[in-house]
Amino acid sequence: SQVGLLMSLALQLGTTLEKYALLHESQRRTKEFQLLTELGQVVSSRLDQDEVLSAIHRELSRLINTSVFYVGFQDDNTIRMAFEIEDGKLLPQRERPVGNGFTEHIIRTGQPLLIESDLETVRDQLGVVKIGRPAKSFCGVPIIHNGKPVGMMAALHYESENVFHDRDLELMETAARQLAIAMENARLFAQEQRRSRYLAFINHVSKIAISSQDADKMLAEIVVEIQQNFHFDHIGVGILDYATKEIEIKAEAGTTAKAFGKRIPLGVGIMGRVARTNQRILEQGKGEHLLGIMADSRSVLCMPISYGETLLGILNVESRSENAFLEEEILILQTLADLLSTALHNVFVFQRMEHQSITDSLTGIKTRRFFTEAVQSEFKRASRSGRPFSVVLIDLDKFKEVNDTMGHLEGDLVLARIGRLLDQKVRQSNVVARYGGDEFMILMPETGVEQASILSERLRLWIATDPMLNERHITGSFGVAEFPLHGSSVEDIIREADAGMYISKRSGGNKVSSVEASLHNDPQTEQRQMIAAHLENLLQREHIPNAGEIVNALKRFVEYIPAENVREVLMEALTTINQTVEAREMHSQGHGQTVCSYAQAIARELSFGPREMEDLTFAAQVHDVGKIVVPERLLNKATSLSFDEFQLVKSHTVVGADLIDIVPDSKNMRDFILFHQERYDGGGYPNGLKGEEIPLGARIIAVAEAYVNMTTDRAYADGKTPAEAMQELEKASGTQFDGMLVRVLIRQLKGQKAAKA
Repeated sequence: SQVGLLMSLALQLGTTLEKYALLHESQRRTKEFQLLTELGQVVSSRLDQDEVLSAIHRELSRLINTSVFYVGFQDDNTIRMAFEIEDGKLLPQRERPVGNGFTEHIIRTGQPLLIESDLETVRDQLGVVKIGRPAKSFCGVPIIHNGKPVGMMAALHYESENVFHDRDLELMETAARQLAIAMENARLFAQEQRRSRYLAFINHVSKIAISSQDADKMLAEIVVEIQQNFHFDHIGVGILDYATKEIEIKAEAGTTAKAFGKRIPLGVGIMGRVARTNQRILEQGKGEHLLGIMADSRSVLCMPISYGETLLGILNVESRSENAFLEEEILILQTLADLLSTALHNVFVFQRMEHQSITDSLTGIKTRRFFTEAVQSEFKRASRSGRPFSVVLIDLDKFKEVNDTMGHLEGDLVLARIGRLLDQKVRQSNVVARYGGDEFMILMPETGVEQASILSERLRLWIATDPMLNERHITGSFGVAEFPLHGSSVEDIIREADAGMYISKRSGGNKVSSVEASLHNDPQTEQRQMIAAHLENLLQREHIPNAGEIVNALKRFVEYIPAENVREVLMEALTTINQTVEAREMHSQGHGQTVCSYAQAIARELSFGPREMEDLTFAAQVHDVGKIVVPERLLNKATSLSFDEFQLVKSHTVVGADLIDIVPDSKNMRDFILFHQERYDGGGYPNGLKGEEIPLGARIIAVAEAYVNMTTDRAYADGKTPAEAMQELEKASGTQFDGMLVRVLIRQLKGQKAAKA
């Protein structure tokens, strides 16, 4: 009975154990399924290799003892430990030489290896050697990529046997396959990222190349972009100097950027060989004599930058590492070299065109355009710093005679000689330009008028004593002006230099002059001639002067004129300005004098006193002087004026008043000019005065000018007969004009007609 009882218990125990084993097996399979699911999620959700390896270890540790675990890859002659756990602690990544251990055996054979016990016996059987600390149990599987083992994964135990079994090996094989998939995904992702980065790099470099017109700046930016995207040790771009047959390093970047400006003869070193052969050179070995820019280069990629058959430069990239250039990187850098060839060609073409645009083809010196930009730049600098600068204008004496008697070819030789002479003799900081025809300009930064006059005197002597020029009787008339002494704008300074040149011309030429010195030194008659010349020059420039420019010029003249002569000289100056206005407007020559004669006729009948008559006479003569600010096209426009155009024309009364206001004791004349466009009924300008609010002299000028205008042919209408004009005056009597003054003028006109009859 006891035996039977024991057998029954044994049977029950066996059944229980079988159920337990089945339960354990079921639980393990469930965990394995969960683990595989987790591994699948790891593979699909992570693209970073370190994260994948860490996750695989974490998941395997739920079913396998992975306190000692590693993943290794074979790279040529090294084993790279990409992930390594020792006693549960993560170790830094490391490399070791390829040996003949279990790791190499698994990678070599591509077969898994499970050693449950008696590990040393198995080692001897396989012919592998001991590497590192000996273990008691080992479970390792290969990592297969594209059908080729590239690495392996292993778990081992240093203390116990029978730690790993077949199910563990199967599980690790599954994990290795998942790892291979994850690595391929990561590789593909990294490859796409790299391609995207390369495309972004090429795109960005293209923008730099397209937008730049400065070769040095463009190359400097591009080599920095190469360094940031590829991390080579040295990047350099050299430009071929055909004159010296050398490659000059124009841009560089990298950890050893010390070759900027270095010149390499053709045929010397890798860059020199590439320049001579126009063929790419790629060195990726262990050669000790690569002859690159760096003495310790182990990889060099040197490519010609050629446009068509013309070599422009060299792109040189170096690294201290062997096999530093991937095939994809070589392709990208070759594309970059091709891009640089077009960009450099365009920049060089632009620079040649720009040089031609700022260099006078005949004389070899700068053009007027370049001079204008240079003087504007110097003006801004001088305005900030408070430092002076001077401008010298040179006009050749008797140059027209050379052209007329010897021909224009001889004249061109004279101009070319003057250009070379000026360029050689001036200071390096000065800008010499051909200003037009036989005029030359010199900008002298940080130079006052006294020093500029001394330098100009030397130039005058060099021109006067040059054998070739002396034979043709060529000399120079020089005008000198200084900022800020002679004006507050570039236009003022150039105008003053021009006036100084006219002074030299009037004095017989071959002389250096400035307006200020002439006004101080010349007697009164000469002063008046100088002022007239200066005003003529001011008013003959291409631009339309504003009232402020003329007022400032007149005020400067006053400083050098005796007080008793100021009124007379300024009235002469205003007469000159008014003559310029009349010359600009068709059919207006002598307009002021004609208006003056009719105004005087009216004033005589009204018994004007001597001073009143004098003021009215001059105001009538120059009543339109303010039109100096009105463009000639508006003065002669045959069609109706726009609102803005009419506003500009209307401003001539205010401008004229401002100009004459400089003359001492000129209040009456000022009012006569300011209000001569007012209407008797209050509909005129500028202030809308009416009736006797309008000064009598202004009312007289209005009537006299209306009669003259109506009887004069204009661009927009033929002149009326005197009878028709008088009839129009009578119609406007009491509205536009003072009726009493209209009657006086008509009576005078009819009296003149009767006297002639």
